[in-house]
Amino acid sequence: MFNIFKSKKEFVPLNKDGREYFEQNILWLESEFPNPTIKDKKVFTPTQEDFPVNWKDKNNCVNEVLKILTDAMQININEIEIDFYDNGVKEINMGISVMFINTDEKESSGIFLNKEKDDDKYLIALDKAILKNPDFLITVLTHELSHVKLLGEKQLEDNDELLTDLFTVFSGFGIFGANDAFQFSKSSDRWSYGKSGYLDIDEWAYSLALFAFMRDEKEPEWSKYLSLPVKKDFHNSLSYLFKNQNEIFKT
Repeated sequence: MFNIFKSKKEFVPLNKDGREYFEQNILWLESEFPNPTIKDKKVFTPTQEDFPVNWKDKNNCVNEVLKILTDAMQININEIEIDFYDNGVKEINMGISVMFINTDEKESSGIFLNKEKDDDKYLIALDKAILKNPDFLITVLTHELSHVKLLGEKQLEDNDELLTDLFTVFSGFGIFGANDAFQFSKSSDRWSYGKSGYLDIDEWAYSLALFAFMRDEKEPEWSKYLSLPVKKDFHNSLSYLFKNQNEIFKT
């Protein structure tokens, strides 16, 4: 007799290597940046409460956002210089010189340049177009500021973009990158989508689930701000972590 009540296959996030990458690296971040503890970190949401910014003031909103982010990420705002470029013609003013970025490379919404001398500033250059999208501005700035923490503060010798995105999760800003990782748009005759960042949606979901798991949050209030494409994988990943908690963080 046919079994019409087949058991539902258990959800397993990523593959074993993928899970181990994020598990071991978030533990590494916790050891390298112990204060505040992961349980004490504030989770930032796309709300006026967390970002009381006058978004209509294009000349000042970046500075307002930068102040919120640098305070949370424990970065001296006086060591950061912001510049802007038009994507496609990337000309970055570096004070006494001008730097031209290779326009044949993949379009980028943000660029990080490390200090050359101790008295220099970290330079973060932003595509002017992102000023039209507050959430994406936060996504890009948190990613570039994560470079400051990892490369600028010499926690890493070589750049690792996946780890840089993971650092935004670890710092409490993962909602923004996850929501921007996959976006739908609709014109009069077609649907389209765009992808930003270096993590795929299932990787963002697992990273955020690890973050919640380490905070012992089974149903975090902040998860309501996740977009639909990532929210399902996030809750499935979190459920998997709590069901298999004895196996997590083991190589």
